[in-house]
Amino acid sequence: MQLGSYIKSRRLNLGLTHKQLAEKMDTTVTTISKWENNHVEPSLSNFVKLCEVLGMKLEDFIGKEVG
Repeated sequence: MQLGSYIKSRRLNLGLTHKQLAEKMDTTVTTISKWENNHVEPSLSNFVKLCEVLGMKLEDFIGKEVG
């Protein structure tokens, strides 16, 4: 599973919309969409924040396929 698909899956499992996740991340819906569609990768600081928002450990993201 690519990282974007993993982010999307966690977001949906938590019942969050793009807008809700964007608000929690202090970013835009467009940015969330780009992450989920693997157009861009979140910065390290956004990875850390994603972990908090999605209830994940940073280690859970590290093993996911990127690219």
